[in-house]
Amino acid sequence: MGGGMSLPVPGADQAFITRRIIDCCLREDIRGVVSQGHICPLPDDLSQHALQQPDARWLRIAHLGSDELWLPVVRAYPLQDWIGTGDTWIKVSEHNQIEVQRGYPLWLGHLSHGLDDESLTLFAAYLKEADCATEHRTLCNQAYHQHAPALADVTGLKDWSQRLLKIDQLASYLDHPFYPTARAKSGFDAAALKAYAPEFAPRFELKWLAIPNHALTLTSPQPPHWPDFEEVGLSPTLHNSHSLLPVHPLTWDELEQYGLPEGTLKAPRSAMQVEPTLSVRTVVCVDQPQWHIKLPLLVSTLGARNLRLIKPGTLYDGHWFQTTLLALAERDPALASRYVHVDEKHGGHAAESRHLAYIVRRYPTGLENTTLVPVAALASPLADGRLFLEQLVERFYAGSLQHWLDDYLDLLLQVHLRLWLRYGIALEANQQNAVLMFEAGQPLCLLMKDNDAARLWPQRFAASCPDLADLPATLQDERIRVDSSQPLAEMFCTITVQLNIVAILEAIASAGLATRSSLYGTLRQRLIDCLRQLEAEGIDCDDARRWLLDSPKLPVKYLLSAGSLFSKAHSGASDINKFYGYSAANFLLEEGPCSAV
Repeated sequence: MGGGMSLPVPGADQAFITRRIIDCCLREDIRGVVSQGHICPLPDDLSQHALQQPDARWLRIAHLGSDELWLPVVRAYPLQDWIGTGDTWIKVSEHNQIEVQRGYPLWLGHLSHGLDDESLTLFAAYLKEADCATEHRTLCNQAYHQHAPALADVTGLKDWSQRLLKIDQLASYLDHPFYPTARAKSGFDAAALKAYAPEFAPRFELKWLAIPNHALTLTSPQPPHWPDFEEVGLSPTLHNSHSLLPVHPLTWDELEQYGLPEGTLKAPRSAMQVEPTLSVRTVVCVDQPQWHIKLPLLVSTLGARNLRLIKPGTLYDGHWFQTTLLALAERDPALASRYVHVDEKHGGHAAESRHLAYIVRRYPTGLENTTLVPVAALASPLADGRLFLEQLVERFYAGSLQHWLDDYLDLLLQVHLRLWLRYGIALEANQQNAVLMFEAGQPLCLLMKDNDAARLWPQRFAASCPDLADLPATLQDERIRVDSSQPLAEMFCTITVQLNIVAILEAIASAGLATRSSLYGTLRQRLIDCLRQLEAEGIDCDDARRWLLDSPKLPVKYLLSAGSLFSKAHSGASDINKFYGYSAANFLLEEGPCSAV
């Protein structure tokens, strides 16, 4: 074979993003890299290029064109069999030229070889997204080093809303557990990131449109702290004919390209100071912090096609789930003690436009002694190197991580298994929307919000709540209603178990706070105990046992396959945010892979 060469070393942030992309490609078997690749010994003539990784195995990928790739990998759990050891691999060309390669531009180039034009366009867009993720990671790391010292004791802040806001800021520095380029806020340049992203803790004022009342739909009276027309520089005579709709400053200059209802006026002055929460497009009102406003934002996250606008129908579907979940809590004591829900009855939209809509969330009263913590923040690093979870355990659990873990698993399993198995409901309560309520002397419980993308099996719901059987017909998104238990099981596995439990267990294990075998042993035992308790109440748990305790494989949400790299026609996905592959060895089995880790 010919002599070797190597490329310049990229920056640490590009290397980090590259490794995440490689691992996601292995998890989702993009282009068959795992299923059509082979784990082989490294040939002797390549050993001098072995990248100083004597413990690695080698994945030979020879079906993507004429080049042969040798990727160093190691065994991995729990959601995939293999992960890369870094951001490098060996390429052997058809002319036996050997090259050590690194970086996601070359990796994506290999994976896009021979694809159709539409897929090549998507790969090119994803390359830009990866560039954006790298740039934003660099900027956000700088913000972390600037702000982390002041976030060392956020649980000690006196005001509940400030605790939540600063905990959201802590969470914003931690990457999404699975989507490799989630750090990218496509549509934000560096200036916008610093002006509007939670990592930088900015404050700004909202823009306002005066929209003719005949073109605006309001679901209830507007909040009392809304500005008046004079405050935003408009004539008070508009009070009889128009209403004010809030607009994010980053969306303001782009409104004309999307169109405005005839007679709409752009207010010359901004009003209402706000700060961004973890979701970026949801902001908290500085002077009325119990009020949060979700606004359309011309930015894409978790995929370049995932533009963060607001479908008007989500106003109604989200409120439907709020009222339904509260109704279930009233009739089911096991739920009543475990969650509350923010009030999401108010929102507005104009002319059915996704860029002219908003949703208001009003947090409940009585939170003065409560520390609200999104699951996304639990594994966030503090300035002293500890996980934020460790601070919470010290303050609220006298330092007993096991006591907290038992409570946490019981809470999530009792709520979400009961909703699935008894009521036919699965919530897409991801790490951002699953909010824990810590309070001294009180049991751990959930604060729920933003449940407009759940799944509901009307047949099971009607059987359990015959007096509510007609209600699901009012849901606007046809994807919410499903006709079997499978979509419920898939959402439970990928959201509740993998995002909200497994990602946290892995962070605990990686921090050396407990062994994987003990953590997954606790999870399995708590799951079994919960199912036994539900069965003792007469709830049929066969679905859960079949999906969770009998199946050799669990579903994994395929984020790149459907949301970024391939079209729906190519992937077969009906919903790019809910597309699954059954490729994870079941770590819940008694002899699951994690029992040996």
